[in-house]
Amino acid sequence: MNEKWNTPVQQDGRLVSGVEDDMTQAVAVAKRYIDKNFFESINLDDLAKRVGMTRFSLSKQFRQRFGVSPYRYVCLVRVRQAQSMMEQGLRPTEIASEVGFFDQSHLARHFKRLCGMTPRQYRAHWMQTLGR
Repeated sequence: MNEKWNTPVQQDGRLVSGVEDDMTQAVAVAKRYIDKNFFESINLDDLAKRVGMTRFSLSKQFRQRFGVSPYRYVCLVRVRQAQSMMEQGLRPTEIASEVGFFDQSHLARHFKRLCGMTPRQYRAHWMQTLGR
């Protein structure tokens, strides 16, 4: 803290204004909301309202903080959950809607883009690794 101005100071010595601190906190709240509610329909406008930002500010700040857009992050969380469920023996057809995708093809498209293989290939690879 900068005692004179009672303002947080980052490690690199730059001052952090209250506005930046509020935005950082709002972006963290948005991320936590996604982590807890990924299985629901999440749209950027509603998420931005929830944290008190415009959709443009949220998108820009989220990308700067986490390296991906809010939409891409939702997809990542959903795919990770799908992987976990497949590792427990569930089939992709059983998983898609439970993790927030519209259908199996929606899951497959995002899964392949993020993992480099289809959900079926991932499940087969996982089962082979376990020797089942």
